[in-house]
Formats: sequence, structure tokens, C-alpha cells
Amino acid sequence: MVAENKNLSAWIQLALSENVGPVTFRQLLQFFGSPEEALKHLAEIAAQGGAKRKIKVCCEKMAHAQLARAEAVGAGILTYRDVNYPKLLKQISDAPPFLFVLGHDTLLNQRCVGIVGTRNASINGRNMARFLSTELVQKEVSVISGMAKGIDRAAHEGALSVMNSAAGTIAVLGTPIDEIYPKENANLYAQIKERGCIVSEFEFGAKMAPTNFPRRNRIISGLSEGVVVIEAQVQSGSLITAREALSQGREVLAVPGFPLEPRAKGPNALIKDGATLVESAQDVVDALNQNRHFHLSEVLDEVQEIPDFHTLTDDVANARDDVINALSAEPVEIGALVRSTGVPLAVVNIILVELELAGRLERHPGNSVSLIYGG
Repeated sequence: MVAENKNLSAWIQLALSENVGPVTFRQLLQFFGSPEEALKHLAEIAAQGGAKRKIKVCCEKMAHAQLARAEAVGAGILTYRDVNYPKLLKQISDAPPFLFVLGHDTLLNQRCVGIVGTRNASINGRNMARFLSTELVQKEVSVISGMAKGIDRAAHEGALSVMNSAAGTIAVLGTPIDEIYPKENANLYAQIKERGCIVSEFEFGAKMAPTNFPRRNRIISGLSEGVVVIEAQVQSGSLITAREALSQGREVLAVPGFPLEPRAKGPNALIKDGATLVESAQDVVDALNQNRHFHLSEVLDEVQEIPDFHTLTDDVANARDDVINALSAEPVEIGALVRSTGVPLAVVNIILVELELAGRLERHPGNSVSLIYGG
């Protein structure tokens, strides 16, 4: 049973420990080879990064409670070392260490397109989302959205209207997998659980927070070959998803709208900036086929030079001040940091992990980082 998997318990402990973000989690595994070994070094690494107090490490009891709760609600857990972990999602730098999954997880490794847009959608916008997702599923392309009101809900509904064993719909939640938000989507949740797939990276009992939804959005785009935006303000979560898609190398597409309609400003701006104009599912499929840089069957695990944490101790100590002095509250791309300091990437990565565990570093989309002051 899942609750008896000791390695999975340690995996959850590491992922839920204080200041261990997805990037740092992956690098800690590279440094130490296993979550069990990484857990032994968290306090030491945080202290090297200048932590003012001892880091809070997730206890074994809490990890076991997560496993037991997953089993109770019937959720599977996929870590990114599992063969069924979504191959496209695994390629993004901040892929979730694990996903809770309900329903048909085979959809996660089939061809998928994200459809996102405003919660306050017009009738025409909702109809377009239903029409587009119905057509996509008929063409054996699964539809991913965030199970919110408006465009998200309509996209899921359109996908569910088609009986196709080769495609379906995936809901990515900004809440724990057993919490339905908004509550009026309870019936939709039940239908997706039965016929589609529901995923969440949030642990059971996680609090609702504004940052949950940008985190959810990167998973929507990370699972997708492309993201279609239907009705969105210029400053909106949907355009955040579009930016995430661009930074992940995904295709960005948009349905145009009437120029005087505020909800059309986001998609229209994306089209002006080069996004593919969408009127039908065929437009989506043609754009993906034309610009596709990968095929799911050909996506391989990322091969990276793995830094040797123990042998680089002296190099890290000698370079730490140079790297910290090159950082500021303004985000800087890690490649630029390497070039400006002349410090090897492996050493820079260790220093960044130290700082993040100490609560002194924030990671941003586009592989950028900034210092946190006053923590």
C-alpha cells in the first residue's frame, strides 16, 4: 500500500520541509542521491546560507498522514522519478516534486492543450470554450484547465461532452486534491474524477493563498503543448499562464475579441505580440504540428552535469560572497549570474540552494532569482 512506501514518505518529508521549493528539491536530490540523505543535511546547508534559526523539517509523522489521507480519498501519488509522471511537465525547471492524482492518469502523457480565461466570462466566451474543447477532444487532444468559474468550467464541460477513450479533460487545482473550489463545481469535479483526471501539488490541509494559483498555472502550461487564452484582462492570471507557457517553450494561442470589450484586451494583445489566432480546433492542431519541437515518445529525462556537493565545498566557500554580492532584489537570470561572476554553474547552484533554504532567495519564472531582504 502507498502508506508503507518508506522512500515516498521521505520524498514527501523533503518536499514539505521549510523553504524547499521545486528547484531546490530537484537539486538536493542531485547533490545527495536520495531524499533520506538530503534530509540529513538541510540544517547544515541552511546555516551556510545565513539562516537565522534552525530550518523546520517536515516530520515523518506528517508525511505518513499525507500518505494515509491520499489512500483514504483514493488519490495516487506520482513523483517525478515515476515512469508515469507527465513527461512534458518533467521538463520544466520547477516541476512539482510530486503530484496527487485522481482519475485516469494516462491522460497526463497524451497530447494536451490548456484552455484558460476569465472567471467573469461572457456567454460568447463560454460558448467558444465549449466549442473549442469539444472539437479538440474529437481530434484526440485532451483539454487542461483550472476548474475555476467561467472559461475554465466551460472548457471542461465541452471536453466532457465527447466520449473519446483517446482524450479527455484534466483539472489542475490550486487547492489540495480533496478540496473543491469553487463549491458550485462539485458536480463538475465528480465528472472529471470519473472520466478525466484531477491533479494537485498541494498537500492535504494546505491553506488557500493567492500564490497557489500562479503555481497551478505553471502546471497547466507545463502539461500542455500549447495554451489557448479566451477572454482575459491584460493584468490577469490567464496572461500569467501565457507567460509561463512562453518561458517553458510552449505555444501560445488566443481567440480574438471585439476591441471595445475589456475581456478581449488580453487575447488581442497576445495576438499582436505573435500568438496564433484561433477560430477552431484545427487552428490549434495546425499551430502545434507546425511548431512542435518535441514528440512525447521522444522526450527523454533531462541529462545534466550533477554537482558533487562534497568535493565542491572549498569552491563554494571561495565563491559565496561573489555570488551573493552579484544578487539583489531585482531578478537576475542564473545564466547571467554565471557569466558575470565567472563562477561555474555547479557552484552557483549550491550557493543558491543554501540561500533558498535560509529563506534569503526567491525564484522567478525564466530561471531567475532575487535576494530577499529583511527576512
